Amino acid sequence: MKKLLFTIGLILPTLFFAQQTQKDSKCDLPTNYQEPKPDKKVQSFLKKVDATIEDLRKHIAVENDCNEKDVIFLRISEQKGNGMYSVCVKGKEMKYKRMGSVFMGVGENPFDVKQ
Repeated sequence: MKKLLFTIGLILPTLFFAQQTQKDSKCDLPTNYQEPKPDKKVQSFLKKVDATIEDLRKHIAVENDCNEKDVIFLRISEQKGNGMYSVCVKGKEMKYKRMGSVFMGVGENPFDVKQ
C-alpha cells in the first residue's frame, strides 16, 4: 500500500508540471494587434538620455540581427529610473529591462566579468 501511495504521489505532480511546461512560447498575434502606448511624460524625459522605446527597438533589432519592424512590444511597464518590456522578436517572446539608460535582457547581469 505504501508503494502504491508513493508511486501516485510521485507521478501525479510530475504529470501536472509536464502539462504546464508545454506552453508554446511563440508569439501568435492577431493581424490587427496594437502595440501598447508608452507614457508620454516618461518618454520625453528618457529622450534626453537616448533611452526611449524606439532606442530599445533599435537595440533589440541589432542584438537579434533583424529589422526594427520585426520587434513588436507586448507589454511596457516603465518609470523614469527603470522599466520592464516584453517583446516579440521574429516569433520569439523575450523580456528586456532598463536600468537608467541601459537596456539589457532580463537574464543578463551587467556586473558579470567574462574572462
